[in-house]
Amino acid sequence: MPIYEYTCQKCENHFEALVRSDGDQPACPQCGGKRLQKQFSVAAAHTAQSRQLPACPAMTGGCGGPQCGSGQCPLG
Repeated sequence: MPIYEYTCQKCENHFEALVRSDGDQPACPQCGGKRLQKQFSVAAAHTAQSRQLPACPAMTGGCGGPQCGSGQCPLG
């Protein structure tokens, strides 16, 4: 049962939903809207070697990019 990220087309709310089957259509938890856009997300995996990622600019005042401060920063 995968967890997908969605954006509601009605209220622009970003959320995650557990999809139990192919026919399962989630609804926006904020407005109940069914017009959703599935977002691409990065898979997480544990590896034996640890790699240090650069600090997210949002933590140091922001970079001004469209995703800055939204939780979708590609650096953090």
